[in-house]
Amino acid sequence: MTRSNDHSILIIDDTPANLAVLVEYLDQAGFRLLVAEDGEEGIERARYTHPDLILLDIMMPGIDGFETCRRLKQDSSTQDIPVIFMSALEDTDSKVQGLNIGAVDFISKPFQLAEVEARIKTQLTLRALQDKLAN
Repeated sequence: MTRSNDHSILIIDDTPANLAVLVEYLDQAGFRLLVAEDGEEGIERARYTHPDLILLDIMMPGIDGFETCRRLKQDSSTQDIPVIFMSALEDTDSKVQGLNIGAVDFISKPFQLAEVEARIKTQLTLRALQDKLAN
C-alpha cells in the first residue's frame, strides 16, 4: 500500500460495517477521511469541506445515491468533485444510470480493498491532470 499524498475522501454510506472497513483501510493508505451516513449530510459535508473525491453508496434511506449525485453535480461548489458509486447492485442499468448522472466510476460490493484504492488513485490522478490543464 502506498501513501496517498494526503488527499481527502468523503465516504457517504449508511452501513456502519462498510464505513468501518473503508475507513480502516483508507486511513492506513494515508487518506484524510470524512464520513456522512446519508445523502443530505453528505451534500452538506461536501459543500463545507470540498473533498478531493466522494465514495457514494447508492441504496440509502432518505435520498438515495443517485439523487445525492444529481444534487452534487447541480451545485457549482461540488460539481467538479469526482464521485465513485459503491453498490451491491450489479445490473448494467444501475451502472449506466450512475455514470449518466455524473459518477466517474462504480465499485461493486462486497469491496475488494486493493481495487477500491486503485480506482481512487486513478480518479485522483485524472483530476490532478484536469486541474493542471485548466491552469
